[in-house]
Parts: sequence; structure tokens; C-alpha cells
Amino acid sequence: APESLPETWDELFELAEDLTIRENGEIRQRGLYLNATDMWFNYPLIRYYGGYYYGTYPNGEYNPYDVGLDNEGMLLYVQKMKELKAKGFVLNNKSKKDYSEIVAEFASGRVAMLFYGLWDAKIYKDANIDYGIAPLPEAAKPITTVEGFVINNYTRNLPAAKAFLEFICRDENQQLLIEAGNSGALKTGMRNPLNLSVINSAYIQNDEILRSLSTIGCHVEPFPNIPEGTLWYSQEATINTFRSIFFGDSSGNEVDAAYKLNELAEFIRRNVYVMNEDVEYLEIPWYLYLIVGLLVLSSLVYWFYMRRKRRRRKKMDLKTTLFAWALLLPLLFLLGAFYLFPIFHNIYLSFTNYSGVNLRDYGLVGLANYREIFTTGIRGLLSMSLWTIIFALAVIALSFLFGTLLATLLDATGAKIAKIYRLIYIVPWVVPAVITLLMWQGLLETEGGLINKMLNLIGIGNVPWLTDPTMARIATILVMVWFSFPYYMLIAFGYLKAIPKDYYEAAKVDGASKFYVFTRITLPLIFRALLPTLIMGFIMNFNQFGVYMLTQGGPAADTMGEPGATDLLITFVFNTAFNTKRYAVAASYSVIIFIFVAVFAVLAMRGNRKRTEG
Repeated sequence: APESLPETWDELFELAEDLTIRENGEIRQRGLYLNATDMWFNYPLIRYYGGYYYGTYPNGEYNPYDVGLDNEGMLLYVQKMKELKAKGFVLNNKSKKDYSEIVAEFASGRVAMLFYGLWDAKIYKDANIDYGIAPLPEAAKPITTVEGFVINNYTRNLPAAKAFLEFICRDENQQLLIEAGNSGALKTGMRNPLNLSVINSAYIQNDEILRSLSTIGCHVEPFPNIPEGTLWYSQEATINTFRSIFFGDSSGNEVDAAYKLNELAEFIRRNVYVMNEDVEYLEIPWYLYLIVGLLVLSSLVYWFYMRRKRRRRKKMDLKTTLFAWALLLPLLFLLGAFYLFPIFHNIYLSFTNYSGVNLRDYGLVGLANYREIFTTGIRGLLSMSLWTIIFALAVIALSFLFGTLLATLLDATGAKIAKIYRLIYIVPWVVPAVITLLMWQGLLETEGGLINKMLNLIGIGNVPWLTDPTMARIATILVMVWFSFPYYMLIAFGYLKAIPKDYYEAAKVDGASKFYVFTRITLPLIFRALLPTLIMGFIMNFNQFGVYMLTQGGPAADTMGEPGATDLLITFVFNTAFNTKRYAVAASYSVIIFIFVAVFAVLAMRGNRKRTEG
């Protein structure tokens, strides 16, 4: 360990060189390990070279229109990070946006220093790592979020709110909050106090790690607490920009750093402008009201006509009918409150300017949001719609085919063996989706993923499963097929028992092959039986959010703001709503999705009914 802490950044990098251990041309221990795609923990270094996120007005308030991510200082930062990357001090894995690999290396003693928080303190403790927390050189301020309670003009029940704020700000209650946030005696370092009484308490001062953290916490730069504050997370804008700068674009080609930084800054400025613009009201034309009214009226007329056309086998008296409706009232209330109301409320929001800036004082803007989607956003809408349809169809088709094939094979085996294999194959379906998707993320890693390691053993190089646009789409489909095929296998296995044996015996007499029997008898009959289930499966995959958990919509498009290679409509709506806080535009997208899915479901079910009745 060094005798004194580095006072300048140059001294820090020199120390990193001294702590680096190389043997036979390979690094056995890195003096420093950074993640070049991350901006949060590298922000003090960005600030040192002259870059910044948001500037400030003369009164000290943040100016979201002043984005300092495309100045000369940022180019110096990029140059320095490339130098550190060449020395092995930067994680050489463009698909890794988190710090799990860096944390694992630190916990195993192969990294001496890193810029990070204490979320993994338990890992260090379990590994018996002797570590400490040190301030950054040149009094650099790490960026930090601040948790607190706000009272403003929109606060309801102001006296109660003030009473609560006074209660929660008492020293003894702040002490309880910090101790609970740090898991009591475990002292994880997850929460850092601002209250001076808590900082000077024995709970903090008697623990070296918490004491060091609280000292650093008094010298930090707070994250901009304004509606535009989180825009750098929009569609992972900064991650994708730095990934392309340090690792190349989606095709692996080197990019111009100045161009990409300017694109990033302009993207954030454009989103700031869009968040704050006064949306021009676009009146809904009279004929649109007429069309909607006629559609609703014709649907009701058709419904009543079909009801009268169908003869009742048994007429119920009024008393019985009223009693039946009374029994249904609780269910109808729940359906209305938790299903119908959200749908109609979402439709209403799509005609407003509801956003992170207009959370309370939003108003109607007519068709303005839809105009934006079908003009400036039409290219992204069409590309995402096409990919979403292809994805949903591919997943359902392959899941049905593979599930039916396995069911047929199991049906041909012994009963006991079939039961065992059914239990094995159903595992992907019963394991929680989050766990399974995280597992697949690790398996499909380009660098160090288990699948690529196995391919390396037979002489095949690393396959960019999640970093190449085409391979990412293929991998996404295959993972989702792995999720869903057990469900179709179980259902198909049950339907196989209902297929008359005469069909198979006749085919056997005619000398039909097993392939012919499967494709001409088994598959068509199972398909007809499962068609309603397949329709619902298509709708569910059309809104499959698991893709976002697997790929976060990436790989990112080469043009900032465009949908990623695996972005489905539903994941793009999520990004629009929660990253740019344009809730009304997101609501408009969801209405479009709802209309498409509803029309498809009605037409598909009607077609299936006619086929069944015919």
C-alpha cells in the first residue's frame, strides 16, 4: 500500500502503474480498473478535463440547455481514457455496462483501485478483502444523488406535510433512517448521512468505512434535481455513445469522437427542448368523431343482432337474471377499476401534454402527440412494428413446433421416462423470468460467456451474441423460445391423447414415414386445437418486456435517438415514458399498440370461430 494518498490525477495514474503486476506479458494485477462506457463514476475525471453535464445560471440554478459534453475538455477526457485502455486499466468488454466484472476482479485481489460505491461491500467482506475508502485527487467531487422530502405548491394537506417533515428531520429519526439503510450492525455503506449529528455519532465514527464515506459525502456534487436531470439515461444515451467511441460502432468500425460527443449533446438538448416545449394544440376533426361514433354504434347494433339471432335454450325469469347480475357486480367493479379505467385513462392522457414538467397542470393538445408519431417518429414506428411482428411470430412458431415435436417424442416413449423428461423440460417455464434472463445474459456474454468458452474449445471464435444487431435478434428469439416451448409441449402432450389412433394406423398401412405422419397428421391437428392459445401467445410476445431485461433494446442504433436493434414497441414506450418523461407520447404509442393488438385478436378469433363452425 502507498505511504500517502495521491494528491493529483497524474500521481493517481502513476500509482496505478506502480501497483500493476505483469508476468510473461500478461497483467496479473491491475493498479486501476475503470468502465469507459460509464459516466457516473468517471464524472470527477470528466469534470477535471473540462466536461460537464449541465451548466448553471448566474443564480446557481441548473441550466439544462447548457450541456458540456461536446467541448474540448471532453475530447481530452476521451484521449486519456484511450491511453488508460491501452495500458489495460479499462474494462475491455463493450457489452458490459455494469461493474460486476470489475467488482469480481477487485474481490479476487486482481485489482488495486476502482471508482465505485459500496453496493458490493458484502462480497468484499466475504472474500476477506482489506480495503479502504479514499477521497479523489485534487479535491474532485464525485456526483451523488440526494434522497429527501420536498414541500412545494402542489403539496396536499400542508400542515400534515410540514409536521411529517419536522418529524423525519429530527436527529434521532435521521439516525434510525441511516442505520436501517445500512442494515444496522452490518454497516453496508449503502446510505450516507447528511445530518451532522448522525455523522458525528458513534455508529458512523467507530467504523472506518462509514467514517471515510461520510467525510467524502461532505464534498460531493449533487445530481441535478430537475425534471431534465435523468436525460443522460435516455435510451442509455451516454453508455451507447462512449461504447461506440471506445469500442467502435455496431459494425466494429472506429468512430469520430468529436462527432459522437456532439451527437450526444445535441440529443440531450433536443430532449430538454421537447420536454419543455409548449405543445401546439391540434384540433380533432369532426369527421373523426363521426367515424368513431359510427364504429361504436355499428358494434353495438351487431352485438344486439347476434344476441337476438342466437336462440336461448332456456329463458331465465327476471328475478334469476337480477340475482345473477348481482353476483357478478364485484367482478364487474374490479374489471372496471383495474382494467377498463386504466385503458380509457391512458387514451385520455394520449390527447394531453402530460410529462415530467407538466405533472399537475397538463391540458388537452388534441392529436398533437399522434401527429408527432406519424411524422417525425414514423420511421422508428415502422421499423419497430416490423421487428415486433417478426419477433412475436418467430417465437410463437418455433415454440409451437419445438413443443409439439418434444411432446410427440415423449408420447412415443415409456410413461415413466416421459414423466421424468416432462419435469426436466418444464424447468425453463417455472423458474422466475428475472433469474433466467440474468443467467442468459451471462451465458451470451461475448467476452467470458460460457457459450463462447465452449465454442472456443472446438476452435470457434467469440460470437457477438448480444453486441451484433443480427445476432442479438436471433439470440433474443431463441432465448424467448426456450422460455415458452415447455408450455406448448405440455398442452400438445394432452391433445395427442385425443387424436384418433385410426389416423396413425391408416398412415402406417399406407407406408407413411414418421416425418410425413408428424407434418401431415399430428402438427395440423394440434395446430387447430391450439390456435386460440397461439393467438394469445402472439399477443403476449407482442408486448414481451423480457427482451428489455435481456438486451435493454440494444445493440444501440448508430444514429442517436433511433430504436435499438432489439427494441420492441413496448420497450420503446418504456424508454419514452421513464427516460424522457414524455408520458403523453408514451400513452399515444400504447394506444396504437392496443388498437393493433385488439383488431388482430378480434379478426383472428372470428376466423378461428368460422373455421370451427364450418
